[in-house]
Amino acid sequence: MDHREERIRTRAYEIWERQGRSGNPEDHWLEAERALQAEGRSSDAASDRSDATVEEAPPVAAVEALEAASEAPAKTRRPRRPAKGPT
Repeated sequence: MDHREERIRTRAYEIWERQGRSGNPEDHWLEAERALQAEGRSSDAASDRSDATVEEAPPVAAVEALEAASEAPAKTRRPRRPAKGPT
């Protein structure tokens, strides 16, 4: 028996116990397969992400990261106008 099948079998057993040791074993098996597939997809997506956070990045890198994540430019600051005073 391969590792995947053993994991499905264990999860199906847990489902069977959670449902009061009743129900259709085939339904438990299919539910276990779906749950393990979903876990696999979410762990794959999580492993693709960097451990760095925007909070830890220098300001310029943080803005670049936000732009890359949102695919939209960050708000730009207008240059300061000189203060109006007596001339």
